Amino acid sequence: MKDIKQKNEPVLGKKSVLVLVLCSLLFVSSIILLFMQQKQRLNEEFESMVTSSLNIHTHNNAARINQVITDASSTIRAAEAMPRFIDGHWSQGFLEQINVMNPTHAIEYITREEMVAGALERETYQRLNRGETVVSDIRYYEPLAGYYFSVITPLLEDGGVTGALYTRIQADGLLPEISDSAVYKHVQSCLVTSDGRIIFNTYEPNQKGNLFTDLGKYGLTRAEVNQIASIISSRDMDSTTFNRKGETYFVSADQLEYNDWHLVTFVRGPDVLLRSERIFKDVVGTSIASILLTTVVGCIVFIMLLSSRKRLEQAQRCYVMLAQRLQAMFNQHNAIQLIFDPASRCIMDANPAACKFYGYSREELLSLKISDINMLPSDQLEKRFQSLNEQNHCSAVPYRLKSGETRLLDVYSSPIIDGESKLLYSIIFDATDREMYRNELMKEKELLETTLRSIGDGVVTTDNGGMITSLNGVAQELTGWDNNAAIGRPFSDVFILQNEDTKQPIENPIQKVLETGRIVGLANHTELINRHGQCLPIADNAAPIKTKDGQTNGVVMVFRDVSSEKEHSKQIKFLSYHDPLTGLYNRRYIEEAMIRLDRAEYLPVSVIMGDVNGLKITNDVFGHRTGDVLLKNVARLLEKNCKGDDLIARLGGDEFVILMPKTSLKAAEAVIHRIKNTHIAMEGSNLSLSLSLGCASKGTMESSIQAAIQEAEEYMYHQKLLDGKSYRNAIISTLLATLYEKSNETEGHSKRIEKYCHAIGRKIQLSSKEMDELSLLALLHDIGKVSINPNILQKSGTLTSAEWDEMKRHPEIGYRIAQATPDLAIVSDFILSHHERWDGEGYPRGLKGEEIPLVCRILAVVDAFDAMTNDRVYRRAMTVKEAILELEINAGNQFDPEVASLLIEIIMNEDDGASK
Repeated sequence: MKDIKQKNEPVLGKKSVLVLVLCSLLFVSSIILLFMQQKQRLNEEFESMVTSSLNIHTHNNAARINQVITDASSTIRAAEAMPRFIDGHWSQGFLEQINVMNPTHAIEYITREEMVAGALERETYQRLNRGETVVSDIRYYEPLAGYYFSVITPLLEDGGVTGALYTRIQADGLLPEISDSAVYKHVQSCLVTSDGRIIFNTYEPNQKGNLFTDLGKYGLTRAEVNQIASIISSRDMDSTTFNRKGETYFVSADQLEYNDWHLVTFVRGPDVLLRSERIFKDVVGTSIASILLTTVVGCIVFIMLLSSRKRLEQAQRCYVMLAQRLQAMFNQHNAIQLIFDPASRCIMDANPAACKFYGYSREELLSLKISDINMLPSDQLEKRFQSLNEQNHCSAVPYRLKSGETRLLDVYSSPIIDGESKLLYSIIFDATDREMYRNELMKEKELLETTLRSIGDGVVTTDNGGMITSLNGVAQELTGWDNNAAIGRPFSDVFILQNEDTKQPIENPIQKVLETGRIVGLANHTELINRHGQCLPIADNAAPIKTKDGQTNGVVMVFRDVSSEKEHSKQIKFLSYHDPLTGLYNRRYIEEAMIRLDRAEYLPVSVIMGDVNGLKITNDVFGHRTGDVLLKNVARLLEKNCKGDDLIARLGGDEFVILMPKTSLKAAEAVIHRIKNTHIAMEGSNLSLSLSLGCASKGTMESSIQAAIQEAEEYMYHQKLLDGKSYRNAIISTLLATLYEKSNETEGHSKRIEKYCHAIGRKIQLSSKEMDELSLLALLHDIGKVSINPNILQKSGTLTSAEWDEMKRHPEIGYRIAQATPDLAIVSDFILSHHERWDGEGYPRGLKGEEIPLVCRILAVVDAFDAMTNDRVYRRAMTVKEAILELEINAGNQFDPEVASLLIEIIMNEDDGASK
């Protein structure tokens, strides 16, 4: 047993050693597994921390780039909205004034011609032509010795691009290499497009290749390259990691708002101050040592745990430090910052700047929803939330403050992850003043453009090289050039100016202003030859456009068409020396001509004075229109019988004069003879034109033309006395003939009336003068009917009210005719009163009873009896008995009863005598 025991002891010892070794291996394996799990957990936490920090860094840089581009675009838009000096086009001086106001983003101007000539890439020009704001690629700009890109905004007018405004932004400072000792040593960044084209990078600025191709060259697998391409093409912030040659690389990407640009940020694992690879090596070393020495394993494990804990604590401190920094940025930054839940619309956090701006305490603000402060209608606000994944920038959104004031804000939002929740982080800028300024500028611009459109003068502007920059509507109409065709051309190509009289070219006023820097006016008698070849007389002035330092930066010229003014001036000049009715010279011209002709070279100077016979009666009978025709006929008659150098004038009324230089008295008498032998009938009457003429002559320098005029005038008046009575008698005969022709009145009617009037006159023993007046009245009482429409005189039916009013005018017309003729003036008042009634119901004055002259009362009874007993177009004649009955009925109403009784007695006696 002993032997057995002795034999068995080694066996037992070997088993114990084996068990111990197995237990040790199991223990070491458990320790290694535990450490591997711990390492994996630490790696995951560390990678999460580094990734989160890198994402924040990338997003902040992306937001910063967006803000810089947006600010530049807003500056250009605000400048573009400013009132361009004339009709929407820029001058260098105006840009310099804008750049003084805003030196951060210096604005420059490029013309459409420069763009077409190749100053811009074709794709950029096409995008501008569609009205898009373009952000150019980043290039090395030698004049400024740095990398720059441009923000370009088109200037559109009438559906086309007229130019563009742009500002340069330095790219070197947009992607700084960050040194952060708390997390990593440095970070490299680059701007790429979604297809990997490198726009700019911080590690090798001259490199312009393709990021995906370069990554493949560095040994990345296709899957890793595709993963990086995936996070770049994502609309949201995204990140990834990959391992290369034992090193971990962290990659973060965020999309910019412009040009399909993406910001990609890289950091190498060795650059991270807390590296999980180092932990892994320590653990592996400890595991190997634990296998060799179980006793030391516990110590190494303890040391590793302690070391890992310290590193974890250090990482946590770094994370806390980063969080504190971010929190400090959130709390201390002057920009308004909000974090809210897009699902519930609740505000989750707000920095002090937001509380101060909105006027709420933090607690009050966190109790509100976005809809409580955002003034957009609910449907529009909902659309904004739904589109946040596609668009993270909103401009000029109305927000309401606690005070009730409304402010317009620019909002930049991006999603952030808080555990399993997706929140929105917003940076907000107050744009109220900018929008107010923009609106005011737009109003001023609209006012100026409206003024230019409505102004009656043409306006053209040029640059300091004399090239046209704008034409307003009136200028386009007058020149025949539209804006698109004229802009960019030399002034002299569009404005061809010449002297109106000599047709010689006029000095270019624009060039003169550019040379002198002073206001220049066009000379008188300047013509513009427009694009259609028409010549327009114009008046204008050109003034320099000055910069702030007094330099001439262009010219503005205001001009107008003075065709109507010149025509009006000609008319005024013509009327000042001519009679407006006849077109002959007037008294003023003749008086000046008398002075001019009072020279020996014009001797002898003969004068003919003329006076129109019967002008007044013509006006009274036929109206002033016929009188005017009479005067015009006289003018043509005189022109027809005079030489070309004779001066014919109407002195006024019915007087004419002819000044005949180098003409003898005998020749002047021959002219008078020709005039008198020329028969011209008056339009609308049977009268012939009649002139009384007299002549005289100035044969020596000792005599005067004025004396000759007086002598000719005396001779003319002598002739007028000789011709006047015969002409007046001719007028009376003509008027009576016209009356008999136009109406039912006949010469027999006048004779019958005269017969009965004389019979009554003898009965009441009228004087011979009264009998003569009665005879003349019987002949001429209806003379005024010559001016009445024949259709009314011969109408067979009842007259209308208007026709009757016209008919009742003939006593007044007859009165004026008689007044115009001295021999007839004695019966003018009788003619006026021959239709008055005994009861006062007559016309035109409504005289009554014995207020009516006796001869008129006699004529009224006799005229009525003759009218009743003779046929008329509107009725048949009455019998004598019927007519006598009418006289008896109307005696005391229409007729003087005594006169009516006398006429009845005379008629009855005639009938008795006839029956015997």
